[in-house]
Amino acid sequence: MEFDIHHYDGIFEIRTYGDAEFEKFRDILEGLVTHEKWKPGTPFLMNHTELNSATLTNEDMRQIAELNGQYSAKVGPSKCALLLPRDLEYGMGRAWEAFVEDKWDASEELFRSREEAVKWLSD
Repeated sequence: MEFDIHHYDGIFEIRTYGDAEFEKFRDILEGLVTHEKWKPGTPFLMNHTELNSATLTNEDMRQIAELNGQYSAKVGPSKCALLLPRDLEYGMGRAWEAFVEDKWDASEELFRSREEAVKWLSD
């Protein structure tokens, strides 16, 4: 699994590629909150368009939510949009949403369209 982080118009976009690996989600969070332009409360888009999440289990989703909880103070009350156009990834995103609900102060929404995700982040 690979990822890159971009900042534009006050929004961060993290694009993921390849076969999902639980351990890489810590790297993503660390890369985001240590970015020179990051501040708690900044909106961000997790673009999983090119991610294959078939390698993740339900327990992996629970552990990713635990990681999110560990970064809660550094993420703050951000808006987190997940772009998940395929059914498998969308379903995994729904499981993650249930696990992360009480772990951090960010608000998250799942989207199948990048345009809708960016609009929500910008509102």
